Amino acid sequence: MKWTPELLNQAKSLRSSGLAYPAIAKKIGKQINTYISASSVNHALNDFERGKYKFDKSPDGKEDFQSKADYDENGNINNLNFSLKFADFQHRSKKTPKDILKFGGYKPSEWTLSNVINNDWSVTNSDGLTMWNHQIKFSAKPKTQSDLSTDDLIKLFNEKIEPIKLIKSPISSDRNLVVVCSDFHFGWTHYEDVIKQQQELLELIHRGWKQIWIVQLNDLIHSDDFETSKTTAGTLIDHVDYRQSIFDAEKFMFPILEAGYQRSKEFHYRAFLGNHDEDSSIGFNEMLRFKYPDMDIPDHVDFRNAFLVGKSVGIFAMHGNYAKPKTSELFAQEYPLIWAKSTFRMALLGHRHTIEQADQIGVLVNQVSTFKPKDQYEYKNGFVGNTRKMEVIEFSDTDLKDIHYI
Repeated sequence: MKWTPELLNQAKSLRSSGLAYPAIAKKIGKQINTYISASSVNHALNDFERGKYKFDKSPDGKEDFQSKADYDENGNINNLNFSLKFADFQHRSKKTPKDILKFGGYKPSEWTLSNVINNDWSVTNSDGLTMWNHQIKFSAKPKTQSDLSTDDLIKLFNEKIEPIKLIKSPISSDRNLVVVCSDFHFGWTHYEDVIKQQQELLELIHRGWKQIWIVQLNDLIHSDDFETSKTTAGTLIDHVDYRQSIFDAEKFMFPILEAGYQRSKEFHYRAFLGNHDEDSSIGFNEMLRFKYPDMDIPDHVDFRNAFLVGKSVGIFAMHGNYAKPKTSELFAQEYPLIWAKSTFRMALLGHRHTIEQADQIGVLVNQVSTFKPKDQYEYKNGFVGNTRKMEVIEFSDTDLKDIHYI
């Protein structure tokens, strides 16, 4: 490792802040894309603080050539001995994780490094020549959802996606429609399972509405992991094809958003975090923002939020895996202005896959179900008799008017 005064002063500052040598080595190594051992930090800092550290002043990438020659009386060379060494060979031969994966024949977009060992050494052959060697041993594993960067995830969702321009139709309706999308679990649910429901929903949307709100309560995607099927918390679930789950979700949702935008005077989309697909829901939301730049799609996905439909219908929404008993109090406490303006209040929750309605201190708490086919967990636990329908709720500007079950 070729230490500089700047790096050693940084290491000294990090140690003073309470970091141990392994943490310092990891932090600085990541900064300069070079493996650094904890002992290297320890020895270098000790020498530096005693004023005994000898800095290598030779420029990076320069060869240190040393030679000794014997000449005859005519000035001709009788014998030449030389040695060649590379200044800071490890620094010159450093590789990024992407370089290492490519060198080993792995695609960096699909694989991640799990372990890397570097070895540098020299050997002298029978002719006295010094040869320098650099060896990299590494282990690679397939990328999972947890290994994907935000950019990787958005790129996956944006695969073959292009922004489009939609034209609105003239609408004369004075009614508002809230399309509640909850617990679709694509991956376990296949697009072919819900074509009929999609057509029925599109027929309802095409009637034309003053406002249309698409409220995605989430668990749109069954698994939150690219390779191993599991929830956001890491609970293992029945295996699904993650990539296909995205495509099926797109095939179902795209026509609904496009029809909703075209067949309304005013269109809004809101998404919330579920327990199966927190990361996936963020990626899906970013994909929609990219594809539909003219739509009202926020740049964030919330645990819960509230909004006004029409003039004075207050809607409070969340997935339902957290804080369900506090629904009414949270609505009033966190969104007092919407609460105060509302002549009718409804809370929308999913998660349980069952229909439940309860009046809770000024709020109609409406837990919605899903048309998702039952999975093995539901079958084993006897959750087999619930009403498998989604809800689309019709409001005037001030009150509830109808609930359509699809």
